[in-house]
Amino acid sequence: MATRVPVSFFEAKDVAFIGYSSRHAAYCTAIRTAFEARGARVHAVNPGSGPYDVEAYASVAGVPGSPELAVVITNRSRNDSILDELAAKGVRRVIFGSKASADGSTLERCASLGMEGVVVCPLQALGSGFHRFHGWLAGVPKAPVDGARA
Repeated sequence: MATRVPVSFFEAKDVAFIGYSSRHAAYCTAIRTAFEARGARVHAVNPGSGPYDVEAYASVAGVPGSPELAVVITNRSRNDSILDELAAKGVRRVIFGSKASADGSTLERCASLGMEGVVVCPLQALGSGFHRFHGWLAGVPKAPVDGARA
């Protein structure tokens, strides 16, 4: 799973953020605002009642349009249903935020559904400070803020 992720993988106009959490509000907000700083619309998804700092959809099906990218920070046990929903929505790329969210079989399932999946913290490419330093160490290129291709 240690794969170099091209900066273009993080480029999207619409992002479905599965597992947007009030329990991890600072982390989720940092990811959301990093994508928004690059011009993306981020659609938070969590079946819980919140509270959330943005509108949150109860399921992927409720997200408007067809996001080309999804960020998943849930537990692996939910992946089968989540991946089915993402594929039905037309998502082409999936970022799993950690090994707690995905393993090799998860990435294989993505491929079988026509989606490309990676395991990487989005803040390694989109963030700053410690997250960006960790991304540099891991070989994750920095995504440009203005949306220009690197």
